[in-house]
Amino acid sequence: QKASSYQRCASTGPVSRKMTVRVAISQGPVIMKWRTFITLLAVASLTSCLDDLGTNTQDSLNPSVDDELGEEYEPYQAGRGKANGLQGVGEALKFSEACESGETLTIAAVGDVLLHSRLQKQAFRENTSFTSLWWGVSDLLKTADVTYANLEGPTAKGTDARGRDVMDPGPIFDDYVYTSYPMFNYHPSLLDSLQEAGVDVVSTANNHSLDRRSLGVDRTISELQSRSLQFTGTRKKGADDPWFAITDTNGFRLAWLACTYSTNSIPDNHDQVLRCYEHRDEVLAEVRALSAREDIDVVVVTPHWGVEYRATPNKKEIDLAHELLEAGATLVLGGHPHVNQPWEKYTTTDGREGFVIYSLGNFVSGQRHLARRSTILLYVSLVRNDLGETNVAGATYVPLHMTNSGDGSMSVEAIDRAGGNGDSREFTVGMFGLWNLSLPRIPVETTAYCEGGWEPVHPLDGWVGGSCTAEANVCGTAACAEDFPGGMCTIPCERVCPDKAGRAGTFCVAGPTVDTEICVPKCESDDGCRPGYTCAQQEHNGEPGVNAMVCVAR
Repeated sequence: QKASSYQRCASTGPVSRKMTVRVAISQGPVIMKWRTFITLLAVASLTSCLDDLGTNTQDSLNPSVDDELGEEYEPYQAGRGKANGLQGVGEALKFSEACESGETLTIAAVGDVLLHSRLQKQAFRENTSFTSLWWGVSDLLKTADVTYANLEGPTAKGTDARGRDVMDPGPIFDDYVYTSYPMFNYHPSLLDSLQEAGVDVVSTANNHSLDRRSLGVDRTISELQSRSLQFTGTRKKGADDPWFAITDTNGFRLAWLACTYSTNSIPDNHDQVLRCYEHRDEVLAEVRALSAREDIDVVVVTPHWGVEYRATPNKKEIDLAHELLEAGATLVLGGHPHVNQPWEKYTTTDGREGFVIYSLGNFVSGQRHLARRSTILLYVSLVRNDLGETNVAGATYVPLHMTNSGDGSMSVEAIDRAGGNGDSREFTVGMFGLWNLSLPRIPVETTAYCEGGWEPVHPLDGWVGGSCTAEANVCGTAACAEDFPGGMCTIPCERVCPDKAGRAGTFCVAGPTVDTEICVPKCESDDGCRPGYTCAQQEHNGEPGVNAMVCVAR
């Protein structure tokens, strides 16, 4: 027998009261892993304990299991969702307005801010609070004109899981007011850390919107409003406030509209959360109205949808995305699966080019599986032409990875700057390709590329053997040797090259000056080297007669 305990959300007693789910595993074949089965049972029990439970068919068909554990992942399957227009996996994404002159705006977007218990504990253990979770990429978030994230859970001070007003414990993870899976609630100081990182607008419409019931929605909104942090997708009880938010930056007014597929079967008795499918007509009408306004340049929709841990969007999500673009949206930035799903360029019937990414994956989370820790920082560039029309000029991405450090803390890092995590980089680049890859340097490559005027990033860039300049920190833990053609990321060595890249093999050879030894990339042919280099045999430093094929300057 296996057993696991979960908080009982509707318990009338203190948080220490537990319910235990026991599942007997037969000796025969087991289709579903016992841990997942137990979790699903716990979610079912969680929802059944709600005293005001309503019926929600969609929720019951797609229960959310977004705890820290689990290895479920279904790779991308071309054609599964009849997504014939998806540019993933690995194809170049180009827009016809890439060369258009005019005013420009850059949007940065990241996925779910999903703070499991150890991340909340880390925040209060560190002097930097939640900033410690993303300190390595804050400069990349701030470099954009507008930055978006999905706030996956309430920030409701002094509110328990039944939505009751209780004594607030302050900035601490107490597992009663501030909790983790299955019902999240974060200390409001999280919002300060997000703003410090450059986040300008968040979605509050997701399956955890009602984890502190109606009062939690109200208090979360109050915390957001007190900081002037824009939000979309929820509203206070009894209010007739708009579902959308507006950001006004550099003369560009963007309307943001969020919706969710569910609230984990917690009934929305006061109509505080916008639903993507139940309120489909209302969502589409809102997009039409916003896109018709002369004071709005672009409509961005951020739906919370899809199947967790599946890299392929369903036909239902694809159809809704296209409907949103046809209704007047320019960008659709999806979330919820906790893994990345592909992007696409979609041309509407009136000739506009819209952009969809079906899932931005996690931004920060405590989840352990590679697919759930591998994600991107997305940049979308907009250009406004002489006619006053604003179009998508291009999209690029920076591979990110949620990394464990030696002291047990976690933070999200830009792989091509931090080094290592080659499996994560390969995983992400395998979906989005090298063409639209952006190296994590300031300023980042956020615009699209004119036909014939752009070459994709070389596979070595960001690693030992890649190009660099002293000003652009793209060598991670390596250094930039500028006396090589185009600069070269390298590591000093005596006989052994540390595996900083975690990917391409390296070899220790004599350097370009006397008494220097450096690491250079191994190769099989000239195709494996950057322009200006050739694949040639070199002797290993300190080991006469030991040779390898490596990239050397022509």
